Amino acid sequence: MSDNIVQTVISKPQSHARDWKTFVSILVPSVAIAGLAIYYYSRSISDQQPPSPKRNRRKNKKKNHTTTQQPPKTTETSQEPSETLPADKNDVVDPQLTASQDLDSDLANMPEDQILLLSQAEKKKISQQLKSRGNKFFQAKRYEKAINLYTSALKFDKDPVFYSNRAACYAALQEYEKVVTDCNSALKIEPLYIKALMRRAQSYESINNLRDSLYDYTTICIIQDFKNNLASAGAERVLKNIAEAEAKQTIATREPRLPSKSFISGYFNSFISNGKVAEPTEDSELTEAEKEYNLSLDLASKKKYAESIQHIENAIKLGIDQSKGIGADAYSLKGTYNFLKGSLDQSELDFNKALELDPSHVRTMYRKANMYTEKKEIEKVDKLIASALSINPKDPEGFFQSGQVWFLKQDFDKAAKDYQQAINLDQDYVYPYIQLGVAQFKMGQVENAMQTFNLAMARFPNRSDLFNYYGEVLAEQGGPVDAAKAFEKSIGIDRSNPLPYVNKAISTFQTTGNFELALSLIKEAMTVDPECELAVAALSQIYLQLGMFEDSLAMLRRAVELAKSEEEMISTITFRETTAAQYRFIKEHPEMLQKLSGL
Repeated sequence: MSDNIVQTVISKPQSHARDWKTFVSILVPSVAIAGLAIYYYSRSISDQQPPSPKRNRRKNKKKNHTTTQQPPKTTETSQEPSETLPADKNDVVDPQLTASQDLDSDLANMPEDQILLLSQAEKKKISQQLKSRGNKFFQAKRYEKAINLYTSALKFDKDPVFYSNRAACYAALQEYEKVVTDCNSALKIEPLYIKALMRRAQSYESINNLRDSLYDYTTICIIQDFKNNLASAGAERVLKNIAEAEAKQTIATREPRLPSKSFISGYFNSFISNGKVAEPTEDSELTEAEKEYNLSLDLASKKKYAESIQHIENAIKLGIDQSKGIGADAYSLKGTYNFLKGSLDQSELDFNKALELDPSHVRTMYRKANMYTEKKEIEKVDKLIASALSINPKDPEGFFQSGQVWFLKQDFDKAAKDYQQAINLDQDYVYPYIQLGVAQFKMGQVENAMQTFNLAMARFPNRSDLFNYYGEVLAEQGGPVDAAKAFEKSIGIDRSNPLPYVNKAISTFQTTGNFELALSLIKEAMTVDPECELAVAALSQIYLQLGMFEDSLAMLRRAVELAKSEEEMISTITFRETTAAQYRFIKEHPEMLQKLSGL
């Protein structure tokens, strides 16, 4: 997550910037949330002066000409107490504070019927006098006395500043529920009162009412054009706490589940094969374990992954480890399924068993390296791939996996060299072509990238995934017409691949604003693969840009369910919560919609 507040921009489709993400799997293939309207607020904050409602009582106040950065002001005067002053019971009492105690008492105890006889100007004058006295006691950290004076001031004038000042006293005393109550009263009078919003946000945060805290911080950010660094930092902090806590609990308690078929297919396609088929010999027929193993491989090739898992588990129960040359493949496949489910510890046990059966089983080493990548143990990744290549220095899968590690480290030059070596070793291995083209594109070698993709498409004219990724590169380049043709070609080759439907929908929506066609394409993708993470994310984006917040949030909740890792879940929850906070702002402040749209 960014160290800066996430700023969601609601904009017209025609002006929405593309956000095409990773074009092909990087070690563990991750389906990007393409095109989501997430922008990270990273502007330097230099001007804290917000637009504020005009109030008559400020007309005669002197302007503060100091150049020191001050807390944002709206309706409060420069004498208003600061929420940052700590309480200190050892403060020495200023004798001046006790000089007018009799006057304070007389004003505070004025009967209601006598107050009613006063003119508005007299009430205003007395209330300001009491407030000024309260401010002095606040500065002396005598909060109880200050509270009494602000309470007395409120008898004469229900001024939101008095509620806010009293809230500041309660905040210093850590009486956060009372802070919220007083800020509520202030905001009923002046709904966009920044200091009341800030104090309430901080108090909500202190009592762990994080969503309400986020809403108040978000409101301040929107009102002040995301130029209030205190609110920005608060929103980012609260978002982080919400997302990390929910993700951690969800990951710990949910049952392991497979990701979408398109995700699994993309991962398996990055390898030359899933393992060799068990064959009978002259001396013996296939064992029941071997039959189960072969059936598992066949089902995997047909993208029937849940059934494939059942049969690989049957094969292991029936003793596939006794089958020479097959046992390692079986445990490697089982470990891969556990890895894809997110059961990393179990997958490591399976991979270790495969390597126990065959210490030179390099494909298991690559898959185990992928698992360590998910754990962010990159040193182990490097060692495993190096060990595998020392066993088989001419293994194209090894150079492809090495290239993926360099790509992950954003060393695209070294990645490209490894991809080229993989192609040199096996010209029928499609994924190194794809990744080589992407790496060249990342380095700005657009012409070389196009040549690589054209060579690959001539050699593999029936690979749907190849044309899909080529379309993504074209879309990133700003060629929507050619990109759409590539996506169409991909769909024509394999109508069970949901990704080109989604990519065509995103490209169409971003370039033409044709949401009817975009929605139709995404719904087709979800018919093909109901759990396609990219389709769900793209649908939430389009709903959001159309102002269909409820539908967008429903898709974001679904996206959280489909998240494959804790990190991915944190990002999705962050976007969901940001969207929800802005939706609440629009409902509660519809007059501010134009301002939000223009951010």
